[in-house]
Amino acid sequence: MATAVQGECSAESFKWPTRDAMEENLRAARRVVTTARHTAEDLAADTVSKVRSHPLRSVGAAMMAGAFVGSAVGLFAGWFMRPRRRRWGW
Repeated sequence: MATAVQGECSAESFKWPTRDAMEENLRAARRVVTTARHTAEDLAADTVSKVRSHPLRSVGAAMMAGAFVGSAVGLFAGWFMRPRRRRWGW
């Protein structure tokens, strides 16, 4: 048998958000997006400089990554798309 127990809840936790709180959250979200954009730009610039300094190594790494991903996708696609044997022959 279950028993319901009513806990004490204050009305403060159920208040509508204030305009100041919403503006603060909006500023924080914009700050996060700006930081992510700057990080992506830094990563792209760093990648360009590394590819320019070591072009053969970069092309080789890209080919190996493509071969690995392509093989894994082909293996899993073949595994999941194979015809299933029917155990009971219905």
